Amino acid sequence: MLTVIHHPAQFPPGYTVHGWRVVKLVGAGAYGAVYKVEMNGKHYAMKVAMHRSTSGDDGKADARLRRELGCLVFLRHPNIIASRAYGRWPDLESGWLYVVLDYVDGYTLAEWVEKVHPTPQEVVRLFSKLAAAVDYMHGRGVFHRDLKLNNVMVRARDGEPFVIDFSAGDYTHAEDLTDAPLPPGTKRYRSPEASKFLRENGEDRNARYEFKATDDVYALGVCLFDVLTAPRPASETVKTPIEGKTMPPDPRLLNERVPGGLSDAVMRFIARRPEHRPPSAETMRRELEALAKESGPEWLSPLHTATAQPVLAPATGTGKGANKARPRRGFVVGGVVGMLAVVALASLFMSRQEGHVSNTMTSDEPAVQRDAGGLAEALQRAVASHEDAGMSPSPAVASLAPETSPLGVALPPQAQVQKEEPAVKRAPVVASTSEPQAPKTPASNGGRAEFLKKCAIASAAVALQMGCPSSSQVRPGPSDCPDEAREAMFEVLRLQVNDSVVITIDRRQPGFMSEAGIYADGPVRGIVSDGSDELPTGTVLIGRVWTGGNALLARYTEARLPSGDTYPVCIAIGERGAEPAEPGPRPGTVSFNRSMYGYAVKEWP
Repeated sequence: MLTVIHHPAQFPPGYTVHGWRVVKLVGAGAYGAVYKVEMNGKHYAMKVAMHRSTSGDDGKADARLRRELGCLVFLRHPNIIASRAYGRWPDLESGWLYVVLDYVDGYTLAEWVEKVHPTPQEVVRLFSKLAAAVDYMHGRGVFHRDLKLNNVMVRARDGEPFVIDFSAGDYTHAEDLTDAPLPPGTKRYRSPEASKFLRENGEDRNARYEFKATDDVYALGVCLFDVLTAPRPASETVKTPIEGKTMPPDPRLLNERVPGGLSDAVMRFIARRPEHRPPSAETMRRELEALAKESGPEWLSPLHTATAQPVLAPATGTGKGANKARPRRGFVVGGVVGMLAVVALASLFMSRQEGHVSNTMTSDEPAVQRDAGGLAEALQRAVASHEDAGMSPSPAVASLAPETSPLGVALPPQAQVQKEEPAVKRAPVVASTSEPQAPKTPASNGGRAEFLKKCAIASAAVALQMGCPSSSQVRPGPSDCPDEAREAMFEVLRLQVNDSVVITIDRRQPGFMSEAGIYADGPVRGIVSDGSDELPTGTVLIGRVWTGGNALLARYTEARLPSGDTYPVCIAIGERGAEPAEPGPRPGTVSFNRSMYGYAVKEWP
């Protein structure tokens, strides 16, 4: 039977798009989908915009892919991904835009560090090629503007690097797509002068930062710093803070395997003042090529061993001596966390079995809930201690989180799964009328009670994914936004995915993006300070803040509009998860912008 395809996220294996045969879906997100395709026996990558140019997409997915194509048209370099074709499907004039690129069979730069365990000499040679590629693009009037570990691919068969993903790129006379002071990018790799510009002009929507070659040089320097100091950059959050007025520690202090000359060079590449950095990527390349000629023992030994543990930043108050004793502590804590996770899951299963028997849960029968709650608290304490020790969660804990796609890429819609019929059915969310109505949310009446019951019997990790009220210190990972919140945001309020508004993170600390507030773990009430028709100024947002690891993660799960209507939502501060923050004045606190852009998301980043 002929399969009718209505959207580019639905291309099945074997489907043909203008002669390109689809092999498999590599990944999909709010702005685009990437497919591995084949033609004449050779594989390529096909990147498809998720919105047509005529769809009124605020995220400008079509325009951004055209911008990426515009950048790549100017570039033909052995270490820059090459474009091979483009078109529109199914209609050549008004269909979805696609671009066909070379397919790199290999790893992101972060994954390469973990899988290959490169030597300093191998790292220097790879980065000298990347610096040459960046200098080449600058010579043709192109800026990447989002250089980071995940935007560099390393080919598996020969270790050749490729700069990829020019969706945030810019070139001379390109159309301005930015409606904010800074171009799209990743905060960790943002130059100090760009961060300063944002602090001073964060509230001026007409202000535009003039991106320069030294900004890309700085970002490439941060990539090199992370490769040298983070043993597992793909699996764990990089802990050493880079941003701020003061320089981070020398790489050699964080990793004694880094040669002194290379450590000194990296510190020049990420100097706070642009005049202290190499004026061009070519200067950076020459420095790296000179270091590549070194061949002593320290240059030929792996930078990280397979079992190396990340060194915590000095801001945590731990030194090298203390770090040596951690593996044993991590082993003990990991065992405790693993056992608690198994017991908590067993408790959750038992409680569900009880639900099959009684089909109801009342406040007169809280024994199972109390037991599960105690286990959840013990679990969260164990996990918090485990993370404080600088260790990754044990496999038992990791298995509690839902499977997610790579950072910034959402999995395509999954086939609907039959679920057990809940004892209390949710009322549908309805739009506002002229008269304020009672909130149609899981937080009201029976829905609220049912939601809290589910929270009570959930393990700590699962409760965090659900957005349950809790005193947990464990920062949650990526997860799906609940169906009722998606319905409320995208069908009732008519928001678009990744629509943004300016949010005062904690309404008790009003102020601009350029002003710093102090935050600690716990519930928070924010307020929309610069809203939209769908989410107006004055809307109160109820959520939670996590501040572990010198980073801030804020998620808002309920919106109370000025009209009095309340809706479940998924509003995240930051498009890619936790944002790096400065240490606060007291232990357990961080310093971060008082206001920030919040995004309506389908999946928590």
